[in-house]
Amino acid sequence: MILDGAVLGNEIKKEVQKEVEHLKSKGIIPALRCLVSSDDKSTRVYLNSIKRNCDKLGINYAEVETDSKNIIKDVKTLNEDDKVHGVMLMHPVPKGVDEISVLSTLDPKKDVEGRTPENLGKILLNAPFFVPCTAQAVVELLEYHNVPLKGANVTIVGRSTTVGKPLSLLLMSRNATVTVCHSKTQNLIEKTKHADVLVVAIGKPKMFDEKWVKKGAVVIDVGINVVNGKVIGDVDFDSVSKKASVSKVPGGVGSITNAVLMRNIVRSARGI
Repeated sequence: MILDGAVLGNEIKKEVQKEVEHLKSKGIIPALRCLVSSDDKSTRVYLNSIKRNCDKLGINYAEVETDSKNIIKDVKTLNEDDKVHGVMLMHPVPKGVDEISVLSTLDPKKDVEGRTPENLGKILLNAPFFVPCTAQAVVELLEYHNVPLKGANVTIVGRSTTVGKPLSLLLMSRNATVTVCHSKTQNLIEKTKHADVLVVAIGKPKMFDEKWVKKGAVVIDVGINVVNGKVIGDVDFDSVSKKASVSKVPGGVGSITNAVLMRNIVRSARGI
């Protein structure tokens, strides 16, 4: 089975569009503001993608240029602006700026990426306003395809605060047994070969082929790598797909992640 995220992503966006129209009928225009302090090329590609999605769905989008002297003040200003519903802090942050301090200043109800310490911490209590979009996208992709999670052995390769760590908590709250692996994990292949569900997010193109996967497993590829101008994942799709169910790259988790972000903006505008 191929786990296609594009279909679910489009379904979420259709619901978002309906909600945007409903909110506009009440005089509320969902709005996103992105704090930008760099001309980094990869950041610009991401911003352009966000803008395209916002424009298609009727969400008001704008960028706020900031720097090390003004970034905290700019966050506070956006917090206090009732017409702004979502705020994103773009990487890289200015040199000398403590990112955690900036994120701690952001209103968790406007933290549509789920990156503030409060939102991340509340995942432990299963009560955040928002969770990191990619982690949420993985869960929704699994649930959309009716992948059993209760009692399942799940191995996650990657321990970032945007995927691995929050995802482990989200899956445990669904009664999965979760193992989180990373660059210092010994005998990694033994952990992945015994997983009913394998999630990989380390940024190494096609590292995981059929040798790493149990027959009949479900493999979620979160990796985004550009090789010779082509986007590929961390999983060798051609070999793994002969042995297990696997998500596509592109067209898998990423398609849902963008839709989840748009939905979070609308939920914030609605009052969550």
